[in-house]
Amino acid sequence: MASYKIFNSLSELLKRAVEENVFPGAIAGISYKNNKYIIKEGYKSLTPFLEPLEETDIFDLASLTKPLSLVFTFMYLLSKDPKINLYSPIGDYLDLKEPLSKIPVYRFLNHTAGLKAWFPFYKELIKENIPNKLEWIIRKIEKLPLEYIPGEKCLYSDLDYFLLTYLLERVYQRNLEELFEIAKKVVFFNKKAFLSFKPLTKGVDQERVVPTSVCPWNRKILRGIVEDENTRVLGGVSGVAGLFGNIYGVLDILEFLLKAYKEKIEKFSQKLVKEFLDFRERGSDFSLGFMLQSLNGYSATGRVFSEKTVGHLGFTGCSFFMDLERELIVVLLTNRVHPNRNNSKIRDFRPIFHKIVVKNLKIY
Repeated sequence: MASYKIFNSLSELLKRAVEENVFPGAIAGISYKNNKYIIKEGYKSLTPFLEPLEETDIFDLASLTKPLSLVFTFMYLLSKDPKINLYSPIGDYLDLKEPLSKIPVYRFLNHTAGLKAWFPFYKELIKENIPNKLEWIIRKIEKLPLEYIPGEKCLYSDLDYFLLTYLLERVYQRNLEELFEIAKKVVFFNKKAFLSFKPLTKGVDQERVVPTSVCPWNRKILRGIVEDENTRVLGGVSGVAGLFGNIYGVLDILEFLLKAYKEKIEKFSQKLVKEFLDFRERGSDFSLGFMLQSLNGYSATGRVFSEKTVGHLGFTGCSFFMDLERELIVVLLTNRVHPNRNNSKIRDFRPIFHKIVVKNLKIY
């Protein structure tokens, strides 16, 4: 009865959102009490023609890359070979100038490092033939003045995660894509799952990938090519964006993290997972790599999850939240940016969606 109610309620909600142009299509995935619910509605493409959304279609996960790829890889590497101390200055590991070099590593993970929110690195990089583009970005960040004194406030920043990408690659002597592919082997992915960078180079048919917006560079719809311009000039891989996945891939890695949080798992330190997910610092809206549920003002979750909730939002319209206390995982994959990035209706939709999930699961 519970499964019928949640399928029916969410199907109607998603269908109505498609009709009201909140997004072309959406797939909701819920994991709760050993049950998994997957509901899809709408289309993956509106132009040049309508294409129905398929359950295994692959989405540009945008900033979900931060926790699901970079932070997951960070946890794996520190569990296996702890070469980095989260509370040491980043300058202990990288050749950086002050004041950047004095900032502890963890402040880049929870967005309290003092860096700008964003910078259009791609505008210069697409004009120049620069062999090591990530190195160029790091040197550019080094020259930018801090926006505030580190630790004084929280400002969500892509620049933090370019630095963390560089940190992992330098310390572990492999690129992030390779490190993530190694790390994700600890997860038991089912046969339908996909979670990787650069899907078109992995033998994935372009028709399986949900399109996003129109590229301003060539006026073609992005499909299997990362939406984020800064990551695009890096070849499609960074700790900021670039990860593509379907509902099964995202649910599988989150179920693994929840299990690793609750019990000991080989090759993954439970103590470390708890440190990343439970970390709280006054004035910050993030744990180490994960967004916390906002309890003041706007809340994407509608404030219906417990205080022990972590998650993340993605620019393309994807999101997940994981209630560690109730052992509830809720994923929403959409392409709200197709064909136009300026559609912001999902902001009002997300709280309604999460409230209906909790109501129909009868979680109080």
